[in-house]
Amino acid sequence: MTVTHPERQRAIHLCVFLAAFFVAWSLRATVFYSLDEQIASRFWRTAYSNLLKLVLWVLPAAAFAYWMRAASPARYLGVSVLPAARAWLMFLVVIAGFLVAVALLETTFGHKSHSAASLLSIPVGVLLLQFVLTPLLEEIFFRGLVMKELLDLVPTHLASALTSLLFVGVHLPYWLSHGGLTGATMANCGGVFLFSLLACWLYAKSASVWPAVAAHTANNFLAAMLISSPLR
Repeated sequence: MTVTHPERQRAIHLCVFLAAFFVAWSLRATVFYSLDEQIASRFWRTAYSNLLKLVLWVLPAAAFAYWMRAASPARYLGVSVLPAARAWLMFLVVIAGFLVAVALLETTFGHKSHSAASLLSIPVGVLLLQFVLTPLLEEIFFRGLVMKELLDLVPTHLASALTSLLFVGVHLPYWLSHGGLTGATMANCGGVFLFSLLACWLYAKSASVWPAVAAHTANNFLAAMLISSPLR
Protein backbone atom coordinates (compact mmCIF):
# COMPACT_ATOMS: atom_id res chain seq x y z
CA MET A 1 0.00 0.00 0.00
CA THR A 2 1.48 3.35 -1.10
CA VAL A 3 1.45 6.05 1.56
CA THR A 4 0.73 9.51 0.16
CA HIS A 5 2.12 12.74 1.56
CA PRO A 6 -1.26 13.86 3.02
CA GLU A 7 -1.64 10.48 4.72
CA ARG A 8 1.87 10.75 6.15
CA GLN A 9 1.06 14.20 7.48
CA ARG A 10 -2.16 12.95 9.05
CA ALA A 11 -0.29 10.07 10.69
CA ILE A 12 2.36 12.43 12.07
CA HIS A 13 -0.28 14.78 13.46
CA LEU A 14 -2.04 11.89 15.17
CA CYS A 15 1.14 10.32 16.58
CA VAL A 16 2.35 13.61 18.08
CA PHE A 17 -1.08 14.30 19.54
CA LEU A 18 -1.38 10.83 21.06
CA ALA A 19 2.15 10.93 22.47
CA ALA A 20 1.40 14.21 24.25
CA PHE A 21 -1.91 12.85 25.48
CA PHE A 22 -0.42 9.65 26.90
CA VAL A 23 2.35 11.54 28.68
CA ALA A 24 -0.16 13.94 30.26
CA TRP A 25 -2.61 11.17 31.22
CA SER A 26 0.08 8.87 32.59
CA LEU A 27 1.29 11.65 34.88
CA ARG A 28 -2.28 12.32 36.00
CA ALA A 29 -2.93 8.62 36.70
CA THR A 30 0.28 8.10 38.68
CA VAL A 31 2.20 11.10 40.05
CA PHE A 32 -0.82 13.35 40.49
CA TYR A 33 -3.37 10.71 41.49
CA SER A 34 -2.68 11.58 45.11
CA LEU A 35 -4.91 14.62 44.53
CA ASP A 36 -7.86 12.29 43.92
CA GLU A 37 -7.10 10.39 47.10
CA GLN A 38 -7.33 13.61 49.11
CA ILE A 39 -11.00 14.05 48.10
CA ALA A 40 -13.05 12.27 50.74
CA SER A 41 -16.42 12.45 48.97
CA ARG A 42 -16.91 9.71 46.37
CA PHE A 43 -19.19 12.00 44.37
CA TRP A 44 -16.70 14.87 44.20
CA ARG A 45 -13.82 12.50 43.52
CA THR A 46 -15.72 11.09 40.55
CA ALA A 47 -16.71 14.59 39.43
CA TYR A 48 -13.06 15.68 39.61
CA SER A 49 -12.00 12.66 37.55
CA ASN A 50 -14.57 13.47 34.88
CA LEU A 51 -13.53 17.11 34.85
CA LEU A 52 -9.96 16.04 34.11
CA LYS A 53 -11.19 13.78 31.31
CA LEU A 54 -13.10 16.70 29.86
CA VAL A 55 -10.00 18.89 30.02
CA LEU A 56 -7.40 16.30 28.96
CA TRP A 57 -9.46 14.12 26.60
CA VAL A 58 -12.45 15.86 25.07
CA LEU A 59 -11.32 19.48 24.75
CA PRO A 60 -8.01 18.51 23.08
CA ALA A 61 -9.91 16.15 20.76
CA ALA A 62 -12.28 18.97 19.80
CA ALA A 63 -9.32 21.33 19.29
CA PHE A 64 -7.59 18.72 17.12
CA ALA A 65 -10.69 18.36 14.95
CA TYR A 66 -11.09 22.12 14.63
CA TRP A 67 -7.49 23.21 14.13
CA MET A 68 -5.86 20.20 12.49
CA ARG A 69 -8.79 18.93 10.42
CA ALA A 70 -10.69 22.21 9.90
CA ALA A 71 -13.91 20.45 10.85
CA SER A 72 -16.83 20.95 13.18
CA PRO A 73 -15.84 19.08 16.36
CA ALA A 74 -19.34 17.77 17.07
CA ARG A 75 -19.66 16.35 13.58
CA TYR A 76 -16.06 15.18 13.23
CA LEU A 77 -16.09 13.37 16.59
CA GLY A 78 -19.39 11.64 15.81
CA VAL A 79 -21.37 13.40 18.54
CA SER A 80 -23.95 14.97 16.23
CA VAL A 81 -24.30 11.82 14.11
CA LEU A 82 -27.32 9.68 15.01
CA PRO A 83 -27.83 6.19 13.56
CA ALA A 84 -31.16 5.22 12.01
CA ALA A 85 -33.69 3.27 14.07
CA ARG A 86 -33.06 0.04 12.15
CA ALA A 87 -29.33 0.34 12.79
CA TRP A 88 -29.99 0.93 16.47
CA LEU A 89 -31.97 -2.32 16.64
CA MET A 90 -29.00 -4.24 15.22
CA PHE A 91 -26.57 -2.50 17.56
CA LEU A 92 -28.67 -3.21 20.65
CA VAL A 93 -28.95 -6.89 19.73
CA VAL A 94 -25.18 -7.13 19.29
CA ILE A 95 -24.55 -5.26 22.57
CA ALA A 96 -26.97 -7.53 24.42
CA GLY A 97 -25.26 -10.61 23.00
CA PHE A 98 -21.87 -9.31 24.09
CA LEU A 99 -23.09 -8.61 27.62
CA VAL A 100 -24.67 -12.05 27.94
CA ALA A 101 -21.41 -13.64 26.80
CA VAL A 102 -19.41 -11.58 29.32
CA ALA A 103 -21.81 -12.46 32.13
CA LEU A 104 -21.60 -16.17 31.31
CA LEU A 105 -17.80 -16.11 31.14
CA GLU A 106 -17.45 -14.19 34.39
CA THR A 107 -19.86 -16.40 36.32
CA THR A 108 -18.52 -19.64 34.84
CA PHE A 109 -14.77 -19.02 34.81
CA GLY A 110 -14.28 -15.79 36.76
CA HIS A 111 -15.83 -16.97 40.04
CA LYS A 112 -18.27 -14.08 40.06
CA SER A 113 -21.98 -13.78 40.73
CA HIS A 114 -24.66 -11.20 39.99
CA SER A 115 -25.63 -8.78 42.72
CA ALA A 116 -28.13 -6.00 42.14
CA ALA A 117 -27.39 -4.82 45.69
CA SER A 118 -23.84 -3.84 44.69
CA LEU A 119 -25.28 -1.58 42.00
CA LEU A 120 -28.00 -0.15 44.23
CA SER A 121 -25.40 0.71 46.87
CA ILE A 122 -23.81 3.27 44.54
CA PRO A 123 -25.11 6.83 45.11
CA VAL A 124 -27.22 8.17 42.25
CA GLY A 125 -24.88 11.08 41.57
CA VAL A 126 -21.87 8.78 41.31
CA LEU A 127 -23.89 6.41 39.15
CA LEU A 128 -24.69 9.15 36.63
CA LEU A 129 -21.13 10.43 36.53
CA GLN A 130 -19.33 7.10 36.43
CA PHE A 131 -21.74 5.06 34.31
CA VAL A 132 -23.13 7.70 31.94
CA LEU A 133 -20.79 10.69 31.67
CA THR A 134 -17.49 8.80 31.84
CA PRO A 135 -18.37 6.49 28.92
CA LEU A 136 -19.36 9.51 26.83
CA LEU A 137 -16.08 11.31 27.50
CA GLU A 138 -13.99 8.21 26.80
CA GLU A 139 -15.86 7.28 23.63
CA ILE A 140 -15.60 10.78 22.18
CA PHE A 141 -11.82 10.49 22.43
CA PHE A 142 -11.18 6.87 21.53
CA ARG A 143 -13.89 6.17 19.00
CA GLY A 144 -14.79 9.70 17.88
CA LEU A 145 -11.19 10.79 17.34
CA VAL A 146 -8.68 7.92 17.49
CA MET A 147 -10.74 5.32 15.64
CA LYS A 148 -11.89 7.87 13.06
CA GLU A 149 -8.33 9.01 12.40
CA LEU A 150 -7.03 5.46 12.08
CA LEU A 151 -9.84 4.51 9.71
CA ASP A 152 -8.48 7.14 7.32
CA LEU A 153 -5.03 5.56 7.46
CA VAL A 154 -5.40 1.77 7.75
CA PRO A 155 -8.02 -0.97 7.12
CA THR A 156 -10.90 -1.28 9.59
CA HIS A 157 -9.64 -4.41 11.35
CA LEU A 158 -6.22 -2.84 11.94
CA ALA A 159 -7.77 0.46 13.08
CA SER A 160 -9.90 -1.48 15.57
CA ALA A 161 -6.92 -3.43 16.91
CA LEU A 162 -4.73 -0.33 17.27
CA THR A 163 -7.49 1.70 18.91
CA SER A 164 -8.16 -1.17 21.33
CA LEU A 165 -4.47 -1.48 22.24
CA LEU A 166 -4.38 2.25 22.93
CA PHE A 167 -7.58 1.97 24.98
CA VAL A 168 -5.94 -0.72 27.10
CA GLY A 169 -2.80 1.39 27.31
CA VAL A 170 -4.60 4.38 28.77
CA HIS A 171 -5.71 2.22 31.71
CA LEU A 172 -2.30 0.68 32.38
CA PRO A 173 -0.54 3.55 34.22
CA TYR A 174 -3.14 3.47 37.00
CA TRP A 175 -3.43 -0.32 37.13
CA LEU A 176 0.32 -0.89 37.20
CA SER A 177 1.06 1.86 39.73
CA HIS A 178 -1.69 0.72 42.10
CA GLY A 179 -1.81 -3.05 41.62
CA GLY A 180 1.24 -4.09 39.67
CA LEU A 181 1.43 -6.62 36.84
CA THR A 182 -0.85 -9.27 38.32
CA GLY A 183 -3.22 -11.86 36.90
CA ALA A 184 -6.10 -9.52 37.66
CA THR A 185 -4.41 -6.75 35.69
CA MET A 186 -3.91 -9.03 32.70
CA ALA A 187 -7.53 -10.16 32.90
CA ASN A 188 -8.65 -6.53 32.97
CA CYS A 189 -6.51 -5.82 29.91
CA GLY A 190 -8.16 -8.68 28.04
CA GLY A 191 -11.65 -7.57 29.01
CA VAL A 192 -11.02 -3.95 28.06
CA PHE A 193 -9.50 -5.00 24.73
CA LEU A 194 -12.48 -7.17 23.83
CA PHE A 195 -14.95 -4.47 24.81
CA SER A 196 -13.01 -1.94 22.75
CA LEU A 197 -13.21 -4.18 19.68
CA LEU A 198 -17.00 -4.14 20.08
CA ALA A 199 -17.05 -0.35 20.48
CA CYS A 200 -14.84 0.05 17.41
CA TRP A 201 -17.16 -2.18 15.37
CA LEU A 202 -20.15 -0.11 16.46
CA TYR A 203 -18.38 3.09 15.46
CA ALA A 204 -17.20 1.70 12.12
CA LYS A 205 -20.79 0.70 11.28
CA SER A 206 -22.36 4.00 12.37
CA ALA A 207 -19.75 6.82 12.28
CA SER A 208 -21.43 7.83 15.56
CA VAL A 209 -20.15 7.63 19.13
CA TRP A 210 -23.61 6.94 20.56
CA PRO A 211 -23.82 3.17 19.96
CA ALA A 212 -20.37 2.81 21.57
CA VAL A 213 -21.49 5.02 24.46
CA ALA A 214 -24.57 2.80 24.94
CA ALA A 215 -22.37 -0.31 24.97
CA HIS A 216 -19.87 1.30 27.34
CA THR A 217 -22.60 2.37 29.75
CA ALA A 218 -24.23 -1.06 29.72
CA ASN A 219 -20.86 -2.76 30.19
CA ASN A 220 -20.10 -0.55 33.21
CA PHE A 221 -23.45 -1.39 34.78
CA LEU A 222 -22.79 -5.09 34.26
CA ALA A 223 -19.32 -4.80 35.78
CA ALA A 224 -20.80 -3.14 38.87
CA MET A 225 -23.25 -6.02 39.28
CA LEU A 226 -20.62 -8.76 39.03
CA ILE A 227 -18.97 -9.44 42.35
CA SER A 228 -16.38 -12.04 43.31
CA SER A 229 -17.81 -15.20 44.83
CA PRO A 230 -15.92 -17.03 47.59
CA LEU A 231 -14.02 -20.04 46.27
CA ARG A 232 -15.27 -23.39 47.55
